[in-house]
Amino acid sequence: MRLRELRNKSGLTQNEIANKLGVSGQTILNWENGIYEPKINQLIQLADLFNVSVDYLIERKSNKNIDDICKELEKISKEDFIEFIRNELKK
Repeated sequence: MRLRELRNKSGLTQNEIANKLGVSGQTILNWENGIYEPKINQLIQLADLFNVSVDYLIERKSNKNIDDICKELEKISKEDFIEFIRNELKK
Protein backbone atom coordinates (compact mmCIF):
# COMPACT_ATOMS: atom_id res chain seq x y z
CA MET A 1 0.00 0.00 0.00
CA ARG A 2 1.21 3.49 -0.81
CA LEU A 3 0.18 5.02 2.49
CA ARG A 4 3.68 5.86 3.72
CA GLU A 5 4.61 7.43 0.36
CA LEU A 6 1.46 9.57 0.30
CA ARG A 7 1.82 10.54 3.94
CA ASN A 8 5.42 11.64 3.44
CA LYS A 9 4.51 13.66 0.33
CA SER A 10 1.71 15.39 2.20
CA GLY A 11 3.87 16.19 5.22
CA LEU A 12 1.38 14.60 7.60
CA THR A 13 2.41 12.53 10.59
CA GLN A 14 0.97 9.13 11.41
CA ASN A 15 -0.85 10.70 14.35
CA GLU A 16 -2.37 13.45 12.19
CA ILE A 17 -3.76 10.86 9.79
CA ALA A 18 -4.93 8.74 12.70
CA ASN A 19 -6.84 11.70 14.15
CA LYS A 20 -8.52 12.41 10.82
CA LEU A 21 -9.63 8.77 10.51
CA GLY A 22 -10.47 8.18 14.17
CA VAL A 23 -7.88 5.45 14.68
CA SER A 24 -4.66 5.25 16.66
CA GLY A 25 -1.21 6.21 15.46
CA GLN A 26 -0.22 2.59 16.04
CA THR A 27 -2.92 1.53 13.56
CA ILE A 28 -1.39 3.75 10.86
CA LEU A 29 2.04 2.32 11.66
CA ASN A 30 0.66 -1.21 11.33
CA TRP A 31 -0.95 -0.37 7.98
CA GLU A 32 2.28 1.14 6.68
CA ASN A 33 4.25 -1.92 7.74
CA GLY A 34 1.75 -4.37 6.27
CA ILE A 35 0.88 -5.90 9.62
CA TYR A 36 -2.81 -5.10 9.20
CA GLU A 37 -4.90 -3.75 6.35
CA PRO A 38 -7.49 -0.99 6.61
CA LYS A 39 -11.16 -1.79 6.23
CA ILE A 40 -12.83 -0.67 3.00
CA ASN A 41 -14.39 2.41 4.62
CA GLN A 42 -10.96 3.39 5.93
CA LEU A 43 -9.43 2.89 2.48
CA ILE A 44 -12.06 5.23 1.08
CA GLN A 45 -11.27 7.81 3.77
CA LEU A 46 -7.55 7.54 3.00
CA ALA A 47 -8.17 7.87 -0.74
CA ASP A 48 -10.31 10.96 -0.12
CA LEU A 49 -7.72 12.42 2.25
CA PHE A 50 -4.93 12.10 -0.32
CA ASN A 51 -7.13 12.77 -3.35
CA VAL A 52 -6.28 9.46 -5.02
CA SER A 53 -8.31 6.43 -6.03
CA VAL A 54 -8.59 3.37 -3.82
CA ASP A 55 -7.02 1.42 -6.70
CA TYR A 56 -3.98 3.71 -6.59
CA LEU A 57 -3.78 3.45 -2.81
CA ILE A 58 -3.73 -0.35 -2.84
CA GLU A 59 -1.52 -0.43 -5.95
CA ARG A 60 -4.11 -2.26 -8.01
CA LYS A 61 -3.03 -2.61 -11.60
CA SER A 62 -5.39 -2.24 -14.52
CA ASN A 63 -5.07 -2.11 -18.30
CA LYS A 64 -5.49 1.66 -18.27
CA ASN A 65 -4.01 3.30 -15.24
CA ILE A 66 -6.41 6.15 -14.57
CA ASP A 67 -4.00 7.88 -12.22
CA ASP A 68 -1.31 7.99 -14.92
CA ILE A 69 -3.82 9.39 -17.41
CA CYS A 70 -4.89 12.04 -14.91
CA LYS A 71 -1.28 13.02 -14.28
CA GLU A 72 -0.74 13.47 -18.00
CA LEU A 73 -3.92 15.54 -18.30
CA GLU A 74 -2.68 17.82 -15.53
CA LYS A 75 0.21 18.79 -17.81
CA ILE A 76 -2.20 20.23 -20.37
CA SER A 77 -3.46 23.76 -19.86
CA LYS A 78 -7.16 24.16 -19.22
CA GLU A 79 -7.54 26.26 -22.36
CA ASP A 80 -5.81 23.69 -24.58
CA PHE A 81 -7.94 20.92 -23.11
CA ILE A 82 -11.17 22.85 -23.71
CA GLU A 83 -10.08 23.59 -27.28
CA PHE A 84 -9.33 19.91 -27.86
CA ILE A 85 -12.79 18.90 -26.57
CA ARG A 86 -14.48 21.51 -28.73
CA ASN A 87 -12.65 20.26 -31.82
CA GLU A 88 -13.53 16.66 -31.03
CA LEU A 89 -17.21 17.53 -30.59
CA LYS A 90 -17.26 19.21 -33.99
CA LYS A 91 -16.19 15.99 -35.72
